[in-house]
Amino acid sequence: MHLRRLLVLFAGSVIACGTPTAPAASPAPTGGQAASAAPSASAAASPNAFTLTLDQLKAQSQSMNFEILGHSYFPGPHLASGSFGAGFNTPRVYKGIAYLAGYPPTLFGVIIADVKDPANMKQLAFIPNNPGTRTAYLRLNAQKNILVIGYDANAANPIQVPAGQSVKGGWVFYDVKDPANPVKLGEFVNPGAATHGFEIDDRYVYGCASTTQTKKPVGTAQSLSVVDYSDPKNPTLASIFHITGQFEGETYASDDVKNPDGTPQIIQCHEVNKDGTRLWVAWRDAGILSLDASDPKNVKQLGRYDYVPPYNGGSLGAAHTAAVSPHASGNASILLTNDEIFACPAGLDRVIDVTDPTHMTVLSTIRIPEVDDKYDAASGKFVCPPGQQSAHQPYFPPYGNGSLVFQAWYGQGMRAWDISNPYQPKEVGRFISPQYLRAPTPNTSPYADSALDRHTREVFVDPDTNLVYVTDGNGGGLTVLKYTGPIPERAPIPGVR
Repeated sequence: MHLRRLLVLFAGSVIACGTPTAPAASPAPTGGQAASAAPSASAAASPNAFTLTLDQLKAQSQSMNFEILGHSYFPGPHLASGSFGAGFNTPRVYKGIAYLAGYPPTLFGVIIADVKDPANMKQLAFIPNNPGTRTAYLRLNAQKNILVIGYDANAANPIQVPAGQSVKGGWVFYDVKDPANPVKLGEFVNPGAATHGFEIDDRYVYGCASTTQTKKPVGTAQSLSVVDYSDPKNPTLASIFHITGQFEGETYASDDVKNPDGTPQIIQCHEVNKDGTRLWVAWRDAGILSLDASDPKNVKQLGRYDYVPPYNGGSLGAAHTAAVSPHASGNASILLTNDEIFACPAGLDRVIDVTDPTHMTVLSTIRIPEVDDKYDAASGKFVCPPGQQSAHQPYFPPYGNGSLVFQAWYGQGMRAWDISNPYQPKEVGRFISPQYLRAPTPNTSPYADSALDRHTREVFVDPDTNLVYVTDGNGGGLTVLKYTGPIPERAPIPGVR
């Protein structure tokens, strides 16, 4: 059956799935081997990168202090036309069940899979996107068995809404008590259909979204919406927080207008992390915001670290993620944030002291030297490898005393860093997959170069097993790893060397 017809037939409903062909089992991986210098996007790629067995994937990957336990492309009729494997953004895993947010242009929906055996992962169900949307992010309320999916307007979805109808972007709530048969409970539609990063607690969604007041284009001016899903069948808006200038009729402050190179800034809520009653929000060219959400109906700003200018923000804006170092009690003292910048030099990480959220201080940066530090004095310009070299998403695993960081880094794979000395981070591991090349994107999207390289997007660690799940956005699917490197013995305390 043609893909378009299949998607139309099942749009808005859950598709139960059989078991896709699994990669062949293999001997236990060796792991912990020394890695060579980071590859460039121009390195030769396997002509059959989407048909590798597990043994072949191990042979074509580079790893240091990571064992490769399993991998799946999750093939099937749910893939978009021309795709050989599923591209994913956000992974979440609980009790051996993975919830995987598809990434365009390969997959428009969510795959639920049994990953108890990493070498033989089995797809259980597929939840297609609303027409005209992509899956931005997802989160799981494991105690209540509620899966929250973010839908964001996207023209690449082969299934679009009929003429005269509006795209339904927002948050959709599913009962996943039986993961093989998820049941839709309700949805909250964001006016303008723009939805991006979000976090949840037991009652609220804290997410980046457009509103009725958002300036156009709404996709680059999202503010923070707080949605009450205590009744997931009827979620309601609790509050909105925005930066002055984002709403119609408002004017931006002078520091929020232009980059140093004269290009316009992008003032957009991009991703949210929650730590106790505080929200840490990456707000693109507005920098990092610390918000007091002790009253979710009245969110207030505590502080802001705005570094654009003096830095340029790039084609998508700068700050992408603000990840808090786990801590035993009290408020956070260390934050790791990354820029998503595809220019040269590319986006990097900053280690920030947030002990006082009103006066955040950068302690160090995390860079990949062969990517970020090549400067040609004659031309006065940096020189970078082809492809996408930006940092993408930092993640703190449940082990490591808040000092171990796994960082998805697009074409440079996934890197592990020890920040126990926050003034001098050091790399302690890496996983660099084969290159999953796809046809170049036929537009001027900032992501177009990702078609020419691997597209390492996100990392998640299952707290029950400590296994590491890494996604690729080009159709490289899901890889399961085990970290075998050193565990930092202390927390990254500011002032301690």
